[in-house]
Amino acid sequence: MKITGKKLAEALSALGKLITRTSPVELHQAVLLEAHDGQLSLRTVAQDESLTVTIPAEGAADFRHAVHYAKLRELARNPAGTVTFMELNDGFAAQLECRRKIVTHALPVLNIDWPEAEAAPAEAETAALPENFTALLSEAAPLVNRNEARHQLRGIHLCPEGIAATDGKQLLHLPLDWTLKCPVTLPFPLALLTAKPEAPGTLTVWKLKDIQFFKIEVGGFLWSGKAVSGSYPEWRKVIPEASALNYAIAFTPEQAAQLTGFLKTVPDSPPFHAIELNVVPGGVTVIPNNFPDMELRLEATVIGAQPRVVLALNKYILLRMLQQGYTKFRAHSDGRIPVIAEGGNGWYLAMPIHILPKHQPEKETSKMENIKRIEHTETATEETAGPVNPMEELNHSIEDLRGKLRTLLDESALLARKVKEAVLQQKQREREFIQAKRAIERIRMAI
Repeated sequence: MKITGKKLAEALSALGKLITRTSPVELHQAVLLEAHDGQLSLRTVAQDESLTVTIPAEGAADFRHAVHYAKLRELARNPAGTVTFMELNDGFAAQLECRRKIVTHALPVLNIDWPEAEAAPAEAETAALPENFTALLSEAAPLVNRNEARHQLRGIHLCPEGIAATDGKQLLHLPLDWTLKCPVTLPFPLALLTAKPEAPGTLTVWKLKDIQFFKIEVGGFLWSGKAVSGSYPEWRKVIPEASALNYAIAFTPEQAAQLTGFLKTVPDSPPFHAIELNVVPGGVTVIPNNFPDMELRLEATVIGAQPRVVLALNKYILLRMLQQGYTKFRAHSDGRIPVIAEGGNGWYLAMPIHILPKHQPEKETSKMENIKRIEHTETATEETAGPVNPMEELNHSIEDLRGKLRTLLDESALLARKVKEAVLQQKQREREFIQAKRAIERIRMAI
C-alpha cells in the first residue's frame, strides 16, 4: 500500500490534535491503520472524541495494525517522498523513498484493544452540511475561550438558525439554511480547523442514555464524539431589535482595509483596548482612547440619528470584525445596547465600552466649552443679582460635599475593579506561561 508523504503529513497533522503524547494510556498515543479497497484509513481516539482520515492509496494489500503516532511522524518529515506500508515475515514496516534513496522503518505493532466507533441509531437526525462549513467554523473559533469556566462556552453551538459562538463579551451568529432541528454544541474542532476540508458533508446527532453524540463527515474526514453537555446560553435574547439601533457607520472595503492597518499599529492598552469611533462632519475619526495623539480620519457613511456618546469598541474585536468582512456597524445613540456588525457571513455582536472618552473632535470641544462658559456666566449673574441666604448656602455646600463623596466612591470602585482585572490578567499570563513551558517540554520529549 503506497501513499505520498504529503498526504500522510496532512493526515497526521490533523490526527495529532487528538493525540495526547504525555498520556499514560497507550491508546491515546496510537493510530490505527486500515487498508481496504485501495484506501488507507488512519484513526485515533481521544477521551471523548475520535477522528478518522481516509486517503486514496495505490495497491491492493489489506491490513489492520495499531502503531505509535511518533513512529508515523518520522515518516512524514519529508513530504516530498513516497511511503509504502508492507507486511514482512518479522513484522510490519514502512518504506520511505525520497530522491532515489530508500529507507525502511520498522513499525512495532501495538497490542491494543481498539474500541469500535459509536454507531448512530436509526432514529438519529442527519443534516447536510454546506461546502464552506469548515470555513464558517474557522470564523467562529476565535470567539471561543477554551479556558472558560462555563464549559458550555468552550464549544461552538449548532442550532436550527445556524452557527453561534460567544465568550460572554461578543457573539457571532452565522445563519445556515439546513434541516437541523436538534441543537448540539460541538467541542472545539481543532482537528477540522487544522485539516480544513472543503467538501459537502453531513452532520448526525443522536442521544444515548441522556448523553448527546455527534458525527461529522466532510470529504475524507470523520469526526465523532460526545457533544458538550449542558444548555447553551440563550444567545437570541442578546440580539437587539432592529428598531433599537438608530444609527449606522458604514465603511467601504478600501476604508476597512485602511482602518485594519491603522489598528495593527495601535499599542495595547489593557484592560479595555478601547478604540473610539467619533462621528464628525463628513465622516468618522478613529482615536485610540489611551493614545489620543494617534488619529485616523475616514470619510465613512453615517446614517440615522446623531450619536450622543462616542462609540468605543475593543481593538481586537473591531479588528476581527473587519478581517471577517464586517464593514457596517449599527448602534444606538446612547451606547447602552450591543452593536451589530453586518457585511460578513452573519451578524457579529459586541458590547460597546462605557468609558469617558479622553478625546473629542476640536470643533465639538470648542462648542461645548463656549456653552459651558455661557452657562457659567449666566449662573454667576443670577447669584450676584439675588441676596445670599446662609441656610441655602449651607445646603448647597452639603450637596456639593455629597457629590464629591459620590465621585470618590465611584472612582475607588473603578480603581478596585481595575486592580482586580490586573490581578486576573497576571494570573492568566502565568497560566499561559506554564502551559507554554509544558508544551515545550512535551515537544522536547517527543523529539
